[in-house]
Amino acid sequence: MKKKTLYLIPSIVGSLFISANPGWVNAAEPVSLESITVKGEGMRDADRSFSVNVISQDSIQEQHWENPLTIVEEAAGFNAVAYQHGGVADVFTIRGFTGGGHGSDAGLSLDGISLNEGESHADGYGDTSIIIPLELESVSVYKGPVSPLYGNFARGGVLAFTTRKGGEYQNYDMSTGSYGTFDAQAAFGTQAGPLQINGAMQGYESEGWRDHSRYTKMNAAFRGAYDISDRSEVAFSLRGHGGTWKGPNYILNDQFEDDDTRRQENPFTKLQDDTGEKRLNAQRVDFSHLINDKLKLLAHAYRNDSFFVRFQTRLNAANAAVADPNDPNLNLTAVAPQTEYNHDRDASAIGTSLNGTHPLFGLPSSWVLGFEYYDEDTRNFEWRTVTHVRQSLLQRSDFEINSTSLYGQMDLDVNPRFRPTLGFRYDSFDGSQDNLLTSTTTDMNDYDHLSPKLGLRSALTDNWELRASAANGFALPSGTAKYDPNIDVDTVEFWQYEIGINGAPSPQWYVDLAAFILNTTDDIVTDPNNTANFINAGETQRDGIEGEIRFYPESYDHVEAFTAFAFYGSEIEKNPNAALVGKELTSLPKHVANIGVRYSPPTGWGGSIRLRSVGEWYTNAANTITYDGYDVVNATVTYTMRQDDEGSARWYLDINNLTDEVYSENVTGGPHPTQGNVPTSYSPRPPTNIMVGIALTL
Repeated sequence: MKKKTLYLIPSIVGSLFISANPGWVNAAEPVSLESITVKGEGMRDADRSFSVNVISQDSIQEQHWENPLTIVEEAAGFNAVAYQHGGVADVFTIRGFTGGGHGSDAGLSLDGISLNEGESHADGYGDTSIIIPLELESVSVYKGPVSPLYGNFARGGVLAFTTRKGGEYQNYDMSTGSYGTFDAQAAFGTQAGPLQINGAMQGYESEGWRDHSRYTKMNAAFRGAYDISDRSEVAFSLRGHGGTWKGPNYILNDQFEDDDTRRQENPFTKLQDDTGEKRLNAQRVDFSHLINDKLKLLAHAYRNDSFFVRFQTRLNAANAAVADPNDPNLNLTAVAPQTEYNHDRDASAIGTSLNGTHPLFGLPSSWVLGFEYYDEDTRNFEWRTVTHVRQSLLQRSDFEINSTSLYGQMDLDVNPRFRPTLGFRYDSFDGSQDNLLTSTTTDMNDYDHLSPKLGLRSALTDNWELRASAANGFALPSGTAKYDPNIDVDTVEFWQYEIGINGAPSPQWYVDLAAFILNTTDDIVTDPNNTANFINAGETQRDGIEGEIRFYPESYDHVEAFTAFAFYGSEIEKNPNAALVGKELTSLPKHVANIGVRYSPPTGWGGSIRLRSVGEWYTNAANTITYDGYDVVNATVTYTMRQDDEGSARWYLDINNLTDEVYSENVTGGPHPTQGNVPTSYSPRPPTNIMVGIALTL
């Protein structure tokens, strides 16, 4: 903690020195900073220089959500992929990257604190199941490595979840439905003098559509903020999570194609009884001080402790093709070896930022300048097991990762036609690995990176705004390669170039279109001359077009027709493996689109219907096998009652997969050991199912 304190002191002292010398701050038209509670929150205008979708509290509460990732599904190009393994984090696609959430391709944050884990299941693993949808104020979806507020793992983009921090309210949402599913959420806010309290709770349980897929979780969150004076506030937050589950695992093509067996567990992995459990508790302290009407100081300290254990069976498809699951002499280790993954993680962070709104060079501007220090200590244990019985210890390591970051962003208002945004982020990493199997300790190789962010927005007319940007991101070597002194590689470089336009040609229409190219250079790949080594020798290009159109018919109040779409391409341009050059990336759909209509009157009957179309994708690196994608229709019927302005009750019926589509969001692998060029791994989604519930606002 001493090192963290040494970093924090100069930032706070410098901020207070400015506070004591208000003559250093240029005068400008008064702009209130009192509402800023999260880093960078005052830079929302600057976000317009980039593609950033913001999902508001009203939009979140209009629909029922259990999984926070599905809140984002109407954002153009975003695609959540359900593993259906209980508390195991799902994966998502963003800006052509397919490893967000469960891997290292995207950032996840809650009130400015990173949810990404440096070492555990996969670099960058981020679990959103600890978030209660009803507690959210908004979700900001940053497309590509555009925001300086987020560093490592933010190359495909960032999902920034922000919770409610003020107000007087009581919200409840309770539902039940197919497969023994029950979800109850509550959120409240109240103020007593100088004390503001916000809290939320959630209880969820489901037997799941597939056999052996029960999932139970509990969440609780609390925040108490106290006004020390009319300029200063201190807040204390707590968060707890607990979950247990059973995992049905993936199935092969022949089982997926069979209507009678699709719902069942994989017959080989069924013998191993895959399960999991997670516990988390987190504490946070925030301090904010309005130095003057143009300058605000924010500081925070954060800590969480989490424990995760998972028993996972990984099927050997080739062996399974010639084995009998009912054979009493079946060698499970050869056909379906099970591993116990045990992760015990402590993470802590401190940070401070200055948020300002005053002229620069005589021009109106807003800016943020901040510092963060993040420390992770993860103890990883892996055992080879047979039906939960430990056989041999595979890994026993203690990883420590420390990151120190500086970031800044400024939005200049030169004139309506020229509003540039300038940003940067500098990240430095160090740490160590204690391999307790070999009793050796190795320091992390030194890595640092400076990421510039440049944006521009221009008002073409009163109704149309053009934006253009170039933004840089990076990636560290994955896994234990970061700690190998024999591996000498630089960080991977990502550059995104984007141009977009948005506007409202009339009060009834809203349109947003963007085109981008995202280049990867210095990708870290296996050295063909030494397979134990890695080198910077890969290049990949991702590109795409994303768009959103909304229509509000003038003659029909409370009706909205909408579509959001994205078309993607990719190409491996350079790789030591010549067979991969010219190939496309796996698991990246050719398109992702939503089209629908909703009717949301303040009282009476309402509803919505939405078609979601996900295009085909390659399931293997050789690009010889594809999955056709799917089209799924979801519908909702609602009835809303109101009592003056005192509250409301909204009854709802959610009908999911209305057309009974047979599909899987997660399809990989191939060729099949006995059936030829078809994928081998599926996580089938449920047929038509329903949820009924009531949402109360008091």
